[in-house]
This record gives sequence, C-alpha cells and structure tokens, in this order.
Amino acid sequence: MSLDSVAVPTLYIWSTDDLALGRTAAEATARYVTGPYRFLVIEGASHWLPDDAADAVTAAVLEQLRSYP
Repeated sequence: MSLDSVAVPTLYIWSTDDLALGRTAAEATARYVTGPYRFLVIEGASHWLPDDAADAVTAAVLEQLRSYP
C-alpha cells in the first residue's frame, strides 16, 4: 500500500496521556505532510481530546482556521 503526502495545511493535536497513539508515532506523521504542518501537544488529556480538553482543542482549531488567507 502506498500513501500519498498530505499537501493541505494540517494541525495534529496529540496528548501526553493518549494510550492509543504514542508520541513517536504521532510525531512521525509529519513525514507524510508536505503542506504547512503544526504539531500541538496537550498535557494530561486522553485519546479523546474533544471530551477531555474541549477548550484547548477549540482554541487550536480556531487559531488554525484564522491563519488561512
């Protein structure tokens, strides 16, 4: 299976207590993104970031959207 690169602006939000995806795997995602890429770490939330850190996720997404021309 071949994966194409992601060329669109990408925001990856990961948390330190994510039991489904470790930091190494999360950070490796950047290798597959050719467009603008931002990796954001939220401390202490689980894999379910919208539930555990709704305010931080919302703020990050709004900031990302505002950065578009």
